[in-house]
Amino acid sequence: MDLIHRLERSFKPRFAVIYPFGFFVIFFCSLNDASIRAGIGYIIAGTLIRLWSNGYAIKNDKLTTSGPYAFVRNPLYLGTFLIAIGFVIILKSQPPYLEWLAGGIFLLALSFMYYRTIKGEQGMLLAKYKDAYSDYCKQVPAMVPCLIPYSKGEKWPFKLQRLINSKEHKTVFWIFILLVVFYLKTRLFLEHKPMTEMSWTLSGMAITLILLDVAYEINKKKFK
Repeated sequence: MDLIHRLERSFKPRFAVIYPFGFFVIFFCSLNDASIRAGIGYIIAGTLIRLWSNGYAIKNDKLTTSGPYAFVRNPLYLGTFLIAIGFVIILKSQPPYLEWLAGGIFLLALSFMYYRTIKGEQGMLLAKYKDAYSDYCKQVPAMVPCLIPYSKGEKWPFKLQRLINSKEHKTVFWIFILLVVFYLKTRLFLEHKPMTEMSWTLSGMAITLILLDVAYEINKKKFK
């Protein structure tokens, strides 16, 4: 059942939109020091927002208005969008206009999918929480954070166990792994440079994270 659920989830529109872009970047994209410097800030910011959000989110049981949810209604989506922007900036292709065309189409498609997803979730949350959610929507934007935090609603502190249960570590692991893969692809196959101490170190770290992720999946019942 778990495999079936994963397959169904993988073909939801907001996930399926990633696949054509993924095919493009695997075969046609690389990175360089300048592009990493330009885009890494977005990836770090998006990752931190997602980590922060998952420490507060109580899905389906309560209307979450604590932590980042006091500033923006969908901080997880905002974090993901920032990560996507970071990768669009970091990954380069030849000719250069192709990367911006593909990246622009990807971000537009992702925006449209999130717009539809947010609209659907708003209807569900409005039916469940009624006036409380309606008031929340009036004062807190969907994707662009406000400056004054929402003060109403039940508040609770950040909880590490919620973050652990969210499995957000997988996002952090695979962002790092992907960056290492594209770094090695650029260095070894495009620039034809040998492995250096830095290359071996990054490779070892990436392999370690892959093994940790596999170990977690095998023993995930013990972590619940």
